[in-house]
Amino acid sequence: MLNSRLKDKKTNLTSFWNWGPLLFSGFYLLPSIFQIESTDFMQMFTIVLLYLIFIYLYVKATLRGTEQVWLQLMSLILVCVIASYLTVGSATLFGFVAYIVGYNFSNRARIFAISILLLALLSSSQIINENYAEYFLSGSLILLVALFSYGIAGRNEFFHKRREKQNSKQLEQFAAIAERERIARDLHDVLGHSLSSIALKAELASKLSQANRLAQARSEIFQVAELARELLSDVRKVVTDLKELDIDTQINRLIVRLEESGFKVIRNIKVVDLPAKLEGVVNLIIKEAVTNILRHSSAKYCEISILQTLDSVDIKMKNNANETSQITLGNGLSGIKERALQLGGKAEFSFCNQQFVAFIKLPLSIKSEQAE
Repeated sequence: MLNSRLKDKKTNLTSFWNWGPLLFSGFYLLPSIFQIESTDFMQMFTIVLLYLIFIYLYVKATLRGTEQVWLQLMSLILVCVIASYLTVGSATLFGFVAYIVGYNFSNRARIFAISILLLALLSSSQIINENYAEYFLSGSLILLVALFSYGIAGRNEFFHKRREKQNSKQLEQFAAIAERERIARDLHDVLGHSLSSIALKAELASKLSQANRLAQARSEIFQVAELARELLSDVRKVVTDLKELDIDTQINRLIVRLEESGFKVIRNIKVVDLPAKLEGVVNLIIKEAVTNILRHSSAKYCEISILQTLDSVDIKMKNNANETSQITLGNGLSGIKERALQLGGKAEFSFCNQQFVAFIKLPLSIKSEQAE
């Protein structure tokens, strides 16, 4: 709460609305300067002193920026009335008090405060010499209306900026939530398959060891170590920069994994140049799709197609599957769909001619910046 008040005061201190009009308060001194020959020292001293007191109260009320300035407001009005006994320039000061009313108050309080100010102004007009009464009243009313409106505009600007800050904080919170979800998907993409393989092979090694098939158990343990090292390497690359691998390098690595598992792979990659953020998302989608193929493909055949058009990147992954298979959106396929939708694209999964087909379309437009 204290920090919020300090920030509000800082905003008040730097706002042009508050301090810009104050430059014209010097008109209060002009009549006394023009008549300095007929003004004695004590009268001039009192006029200047009242002006300094007025400026002090004005600054104090403006910095507070709330309706809790009734004491300062009444003091400012009193200074204006006293100054009216000494100089017709006090008409200028009434306008600045109207600014405080417009800026600090709202609705009913504003109407009540401006009514008090108008009564004080009318009373002061009776004090002024009859030769200057009309000038005093007309000039002060013009300033009062103008600066009162100026104060209302300043108040509206202040609350508009505060709402903008609140909206900005909300957007930052939403961005943080989206980033956490992205990290969760990235961790699943990078860790999910490898950790599942490590768990299965470790369990198999334990069973082989219990069956006294030590050679096979050692082979499985060795593969667990290899998978762990590969996973550690992947994690390091994710932490360093998920975008270090370009699409060609990523595809080559994934094809090697598929071929080592006995797959025949057909590739069709036509990519010219992708934004770094979008390329990173494409890499993660392809990796998850390959992981899905390794887990669920019923035959050792797949196609990988990535085509860049004028306004999109089209990814198509095919692999043999049982026609009666049901499409279940687990974490992998759900993650692919979420990434595509987040970028303003789409992801479709279907069975066609005994093949499972994943089609992902991602826009190249500015929507890709959401990946950041």
